Amino acid sequence: MSAPSPVRTNVLAESDAGVLADWTNAVESWPVGSHVSGQYAEQITDRVAVCRTENVSACHPGIAALVEGPLRAIATDALGRPANGFKDKINYKHPGGAGFRPHQDRLAYPGVSEVLSILVAIDECSTESGCLWVADGVDQLLPTDDRGVVRSDVVATLRWEPAELAPGDAVLLGGLTPHYSEPNRGTQRRRVLVASYAPTREGYTRHEYYSARTDTMRRASEHDGRFRISTLADFDGVEVAGDVPATDRCTHPVVS
Repeated sequence: MSAPSPVRTNVLAESDAGVLADWTNAVESWPVGSHVSGQYAEQITDRVAVCRTENVSACHPGIAALVEGPLRAIATDALGRPANGFKDKINYKHPGGAGFRPHQDRLAYPGVSEVLSILVAIDECSTESGCLWVADGVDQLLPTDDRGVVRSDVVATLRWEPAELAPGDAVLLGGLTPHYSEPNRGTQRRRVLVASYAPTREGYTRHEYYSARTDTMRRASEHDGRFRISTLADFDGVEVAGDVPATDRCTHPVVS
């Protein structure tokens, strides 16, 4: 998709946004390293903080219902055809937490030709807390560097706008829409739920994506030695490995 990334207000009602925040508090408490698809943490000065839970709906039925219900309906409407959810994650950005370099999702998702991601604000997303910045009018893949992110000389030519959100607001990201976020320089945490969809006709499943993701990340990290929380090396944080081994099943307590 090459269309701009529109902000949509009140995608979740205030009460539903509050429930999502409660669920997120519970998911964030899962031990680092314990979730099979990734419960990642970063070092922030003198403390460790969770920075991402990948494939969170696999172990949380409430978030699964949100991803496969109202958010999928929004994706279907935006794509103009039935949509299939293949990925979701919660990104946590605590005060001092790192941002993500400019990138395009099409490169991050192996095997899909069209993608739409819906980023839902769990907390207020401001320029101070490290909200998303997006660039309009891009209809092709841009040149990248060895990290898989948009080259800095190309980044400088794009017109960037912040997507500031209140809890329950969302921003829709086409697969070709360049976006990035800065560190959280504020005093409040900034958490978002991101769900990604492809047209159902592509037959791109969650199993297909996560199988390709695991293999792509392993091979890329073996090649360059970089820590990744996605297929691209776009995250600027410092990894902290978990002490709890991941399992292939869900064992975490769930708040419903």
